[in-house]
Amino acid sequence: CECPCVGGLYAFIVSAMRFVEVSHPIADGMPVYPGLDRPRLGAVLDHEGSRPHYGGQAEFYLGRIEMAGNTATYIDSPFHRFRDGRDLSEIPLDDVAGLPGIVLDGRVGDDRAVTLEAAQSALEGKAVLIRTGWDERWGTDAYWEPGPFLSSQSLELLLRGQPKLVGVDFWNVDDTVGDPSRRVHTGL
Repeated sequence: CECPCVGGLYAFIVSAMRFVEVSHPIADGMPVYPGLDRPRLGAVLDHEGSRPHYGGQAEFYLGRIEMAGNTATYIDSPFHRFRDGRDLSEIPLDDVAGLPGIVLDGRVGDDRAVTLEAAQSALEGKAVLIRTGWDERWGTDAYWEPGPFLSSQSLELLLRGQPKLVGVDFWNVDDTVGDPSRRVHTGL
């Protein structure tokens, strides 16, 4: 499977028993979801500073990462939307890695809604990655402009098709401008 770099989901796609990394790298100060703090990466203790703890005989680097959980490429667990839902630590690795994958080309309408076409049977149990081309904006301010979102029809197709995982190449599955109910997050 030839997959583009997909934002909004930390996942792997299996193709001929090969894992394909699709996550964005995390960097100190990188742009993030509007309104969130940018990540801070650094050291709790660097190699030089650690040497005295080991009598000068060894050294270690202890890293620090401070960031929101939905920085760069990530997985939303049910707890993200529902307070009684499973959190990320409760999702088995088999539910997010080693899945057969399918890439759907989404058509973005003038209203920014993404329309998908696929046989519902082609989605069942799969990692479905939705490609719109929005990921080409990654690393620029244009990535964070009001972007595409999944249409009601696309959500219904996904719900009927029952994929195991859904990923997109844009920053939010919902219409962040016109729908505060977050119906796609809720449905998925």
